[in-house]
Amino acid sequence: MDILLSVLEFSASYNSYSNLRMRMHHVTAERPPLNLLRQELAGTSIYLDILQKATSASTTNNENAVDINVSHGIDVTSVNDRTKDEKLEGVAEEKLVSFCGQILKEASELQSGTGESANVDIHRVLELRSPIIVKVIKGMCLMNSHIFKKHLREFYPLITKLVCSDQMDVRGAVGDLFSMQLTSLLP
Repeated sequence: MDILLSVLEFSASYNSYSNLRMRMHHVTAERPPLNLLRQELAGTSIYLDILQKATSASTTNNENAVDINVSHGIDVTSVNDRTKDEKLEGVAEEKLVSFCGQILKEASELQSGTGESANVDIHRVLELRSPIIVKVIKGMCLMNSHIFKKHLREFYPLITKLVCSDQMDVRGAVGDLFSMQLTSLLP
């Protein structure tokens, strides 16, 4: 997982907003700049899947272990397994929240910069990066609801900045996120 993260971080740094804008000046307008956008999107997809499975599987296993322990008495091995699962879930949750927060922060910072100057480069970069942003937001739709609720204070300001995005697919993903995660939190 660390190797995947390092590949993902490399492609993300190569595809950073400033690098992407700089490379766009050296490539013709008909084709996007040569970069690792596809690799970053694929890596993002795999990384999110791994982290989501680790956080959701641990929750399911913990609930099943409690049911078994109640009916058969407490087994020392199942307690140790539960402790390992809780550690794995904690690490996966930390990485998932950090990764989603980082992508949302970058997107919302660039999005808030578009109102000040209607620079064509910024809009083009947002357009090229939108599949990655959409993937992360859609991944947050599937995020364990307890984790989402726990970290809502971190996510909400970043998500609300994306509501006014120029990219319709980003706005659609934010709408899906609101309907799937936030409506369950309303009284």
